[in-house]
Amino acid sequence: MSSKRGHTERIGRRTYLAGLGATVLGASATTTATASSYDTVTVEKGTRHVHEIDAGDTLENTLFDVTAPGAGVTIVAKQSDWTIRNVAVEGEVDMGNATVLGVADTDGGTSRIENVYLGDGSVYEEKGATGVWVDPDHDGHLEIDRVNVQEMSDNAFYCSAPGTDWGRGGTVALRDCYAANSWVSQYRVADGNLENCVAAVTDDREYRRGRGLWAWSPGPVDVDGCQFAMNGHHYSFVAGANEEGSRIDVRDTEWDDEFYGGWNTYGDGTVNFKSGNGNDPRNVVPEKCPTSIDDVVYVSDDPPVDDAVYDAVASLSGTDDDRVTGADLTILRGRLIDGNNEIDGVTVTGSDLTLLRGYLLDRS
Repeated sequence: MSSKRGHTERIGRRTYLAGLGATVLGASATTTATASSYDTVTVEKGTRHVHEIDAGDTLENTLFDVTAPGAGVTIVAKQSDWTIRNVAVEGEVDMGNATVLGVADTDGGTSRIENVYLGDGSVYEEKGATGVWVDPDHDGHLEIDRVNVQEMSDNAFYCSAPGTDWGRGGTVALRDCYAANSWVSQYRVADGNLENCVAAVTDDREYRRGRGLWAWSPGPVDVDGCQFAMNGHHYSFVAGANEEGSRIDVRDTEWDDEFYGGWNTYGDGTVNFKSGNGNDPRNVVPEKCPTSIDDVVYVSDDPPVDDAVYDAVASLSGTDDDRVTGADLTILRGRLIDGNNEIDGVTVTGSDLTLLRGYLLDRS
């Protein structure tokens, strides 16, 4: 990955996509390529690093280290068909009311956020940082899959702005996500769906007790197979805002009803409880969602191929070493070029060669 710009300027949530053409004030981070398959971007004390991606770009396999005092990071994604994948932030962001992810698909396509960990949260303050902000200019579709956001002093997933009067009506699908202990709301959506997502509040401090799902106009927001473990701190569901209604449809979901019955509406908003619901929610991170930084950037010591394939390749150079070496892979490449893909009865493919090359490179 490459960091396009870093600066200390503070930009309000509603000006991210328009305002990032402003003057760059100076470098705010250093990037280190590790022996593993990810980069570490270390943000300096008292600065906010900004990373931008545009149409067709991918930001992946990156750890942003904001453990220095007053450090923060904002990742801005705009245009269409971009991807943010395998990204983690280490340390609490300390950057006022800025957001960690400021995103929108602004060309009517589909963009993706996958396997992201923001679980270290933000410093505790009123009107502080947001986890994921979807800009009003969003007019496409966002797939948000396996994202963990916790301890934000504003919304964890702030995805409702495209539904405002000045928004462009884009949609959002959240799957296998976890949101906990953030203020205002854990999920704030205007048009989209939550599938196998969890909202939880276990912190009784004021700026950590947000709603479970806050649906804004126009709706609908479909909720399927989710958990809302609010522990009596706030509503599980709120439909509508500013006297404008919205609609929430809930299926196969466990939700907490301890806070004034567990749900509320504004305007002509409705919460429709379909089949399979109950009031015994569990505070669990979805199975596929990262629970720590290691789940995002950790490189396993286990070989990426079957044991039989690994042992067969390790035998090619004829040494006593039972580990695969570069010499083994050179021999394997030659065999595959010649069309010989069997080693002592074990079938080995070009994909196995590619996986083993990456495995050795990670450990070089």
